[in-house]
Amino acid sequence: MLRRLREGTLEANRTLAGLKGQLPPELAREVWGAVMRDRTLIVLVRSAAWGTRLRYLAPRFNDALAAELGSAIERVVVKVRSDGA
Repeated sequence: MLRRLREGTLEANRTLAGLKGQLPPELAREVWGAVMRDRTLIVLVRSAAWGTRLRYLAPRFNDALAAELGSAIERVVVKVRSDGA
């Protein structure tokens, strides 16, 4: 079980790093979580304004991120959550 948790954490970190690499720096700073689930990219951002910007830019980074992760992205879901920072 711990191995699965560790693998999941590593995959989430890889997804987040890949996503941040595709975004403008000012937006990348506002994204604090990202995971892939069933061809859906779920992204956590700090505010609704940044979430709107991310949704607008999604078509531009979608294919490159999918190629980097080795998994097709059919949908991007943005959730606004404070990271406590």
